[in-house]
Amino acid sequence: MPRTSRRGVAQLLCAAAISTCALMAHASLAVADPYTPVQTQENAEFAVANGYITKQMDRTPDLSPVFDGITWDPPRFTAEGGSGMIHDANPALGGQFAARWAGDYWDVEYQFC
Repeated sequence: MPRTSRRGVAQLLCAAAISTCALMAHASLAVADPYTPVQTQENAEFAVANGYITKQMDRTPDLSPVFDGITWDPPRFTAEGGSGMIHDANPALGGQFAARWAGDYWDVEYQFC
């Protein structure tokens, strides 16, 4: 049976530690707070959806919004923002929006209001 050198074990442990740190860093990015504005598509969609639900509840108190998703108009989402359509489970709700990055938050215009 071949013997394992101490150097080989140390290299293996070092590689495992680096891999673990990389996974932990990636995991912390994956569970970032959606309420903290950042210039990503995921965060822009969260801001659009969050504002949509609030605005729709104010506009139509008898109809509860059921946010179903967003489709982006070409050229789709960019780091500066974009426009598109909000889809609601109720086809009578939802509508066009435009979102732009305003330096430290998403400025969303709900064009159906």
